[in-house]
Amino acid sequence: MYARPVTVYKGIDNPIQIRVKNQDQRAVDMSPQLMQVDIQDPIGQLTEYSLGVSWTNRLKGYGRFTITKTMLETLTKRQYKLTFRVINAETNEQQPAYIDDNFGVPLDLIVLPAYYSDMLPQEGEPSGNDFIKIDGGTI
Repeated sequence: MYARPVTVYKGIDNPIQIRVKNQDQRAVDMSPQLMQVDIQDPIGQLTEYSLGVSWTNRLKGYGRFTITKTMLETLTKRQYKLTFRVINAETNEQQPAYIDDNFGVPLDLIVLPAYYSDMLPQEGEPSGNDFIKIDGGTI
């Protein structure tokens, strides 16, 4: 895991890759483990979303998850926190996943606008306020 902030952008899906390492910076075998990622709102002190990590290589601790466009529509432009927990698939026992050597758990998540769903009409194209007359015989 890394300790720098993650920036995501509204209006588009944001895939995030993770690598789980031990204190010696070596890969961790995540074979019997599941990992849950929570997007937490520190102001409201609640969890906005919980996501599962999809392992791309369990033996090396490589995984990914996606913060979707739909999720980001409900989040305001500001800082949230990501927390990770490791869940033993056999016993359902949970433990925190630390993101740095100082045993820090939350990771900063910064939500910014970047991709907008609506485009301004080009010159000569109708805007939302114009009316267009369509001849039913041409359809």
